[in-house]
Amino acid sequence: MNTLIIEKPELQTNAQRYGWTTVTFVFWALYIYLWLPLITLLAWWVGVKLFHLHMIQLHGYEGLVDKLGLYSVIIFIVSITLIGWAEIDRMRFKNKLRRTDRKPITASEVAKKYNLQEHELSLLRQKKSMVVHFSDKGVISDIAEYNLTS
Repeated sequence: MNTLIIEKPELQTNAQRYGWTTVTFVFWALYIYLWLPLITLLAWWVGVKLFHLHMIQLHGYEGLVDKLGLYSVIIFIVSITLIGWAEIDRMRFKNKLRRTDRKPITASEVAKKYNLQEHELSLLRQKKSMVVHFSDKGVISDIAEYNLTS
């Protein structure tokens, strides 16, 4: 009998095998993703049931009520601390310009820093790209023009 489905997996290349495995994984992930709303609904329902069991039937709310005073004091202390800190910072830095502009660096300062002449620096600034070699002491030892074609 001649069937349309060819059952010869050994004739598949690794690329075909991994490709179809990936496609299968993607569609299984999509299938699971489509079930997520129902899974979420079931998890929510179980959570409500557990909440009702522990808080209502087993009187778990009594422990919450007992600790409510302590929790309120802790929340109040943390709030006062953070608000106080923010107010202190506001008073300290009110009307103060904390970010100031730096003075511009001149070409002569840059040239002096790297032991170059100003005319060398101006020539280097005109280059599109270059390779700079440094010695072990951090001094420029060689500068070469960088060519993409070479």
